[in-house]
Amino acid sequence: MLRRMTRDRYLSDAELAAFMAAVRERRHVHQPRDHALFALLANTGIRPSEALALTRADCHLGGKQPWIRLRRIGKRHTPQPTNELVINRAVADVVRRYANDLPADGRIFNFTRRQSERLFHYYRSKAGIVQLHKIYCLRHSAGMRLVRFVKDLRIVQAIMGHSGLRATMVYAHVSPERLQTAYEAAGTAG
Repeated sequence: MLRRMTRDRYLSDAELAAFMAAVRERRHVHQPRDHALFALLANTGIRPSEALALTRADCHLGGKQPWIRLRRIGKRHTPQPTNELVINRAVADVVRRYANDLPADGRIFNFTRRQSERLFHYYRSKAGIVQLHKIYCLRHSAGMRLVRFVKDLRIVQAIMGHSGLRATMVYAHVSPERLQTAYEAAGTAG
């Protein structure tokens, strides 16, 4: 049986906008790092562990098409081939501004998964989001947006790094927001 993407597993567009606004508005020495991490997670759909493992050598943020090299880990923790993922120029600029000040070797985000989860919860509460989401919901939010805009599950599968189409199908269900938009677009006959 195919699992459904329930409302507690992803952020709506309005919640994601509020979350990212909370990240951008914070005045703190680590704000550029936080902005780079959460912009990367929310816009690419990469796993938090993949983002935390990135090094400066993995990020090619200049040029015409910025991209990052991911080391994807499968379910049985067997390394899969490295994937190169083209990223949005705006996200690349955010990551570049933060990473320019870092040493050439070493990880970009030098903290643990638990620390990143705590940061996510901090910004989630600042944004006024009451549902108890986890940081992984940023991946699911990106997957939901990809399905909505790309409309080709094979492309979404490749971007998300799923080994099979079955895992990608979880993003293809009809959300209440999409139903409401369809109803409003259709209008009513009167």
